[in-house]
Amino acid sequence: MFDQALKYWGSADFSEYFKRAFGDLSLEELPLLDCCQHSGVIDKDTIGVTILTSSADSQAIYLKIGVFFCEILSGCACSDDPSQAIMLENSYCEFNATLHKKNAQLSFN
Repeated sequence: MFDQALKYWGSADFSEYFKRAFGDLSLEELPLLDCCQHSGVIDKDTIGVTILTSSADSQAIYLKIGVFFCEILSGCACSDDPSQAIMLENSYCEFNATLHKKNAQLSFN
């Protein structure tokens, strides 16, 4: 999944390809539930990632990443306005992650 990102390691394009591959991860693959402070229901469409630091050796690329996402808060449509029934609450987490060069897999430490 992170094959393209590995191909561009060391160039300005690495971040773009990493973010694309990260966006393809399922919610089950991301350790975001530990960061939830409200509902624990995450809106997948709101997930964004920023690379804070990176380094590498011959085996892997080591990253510190910041993940922005929104939790879905179910509300009440007391005013008969369904748009008020769902609200989003901004959330943020930081993770250490390892992108393994041998198999292009990302693991969270």
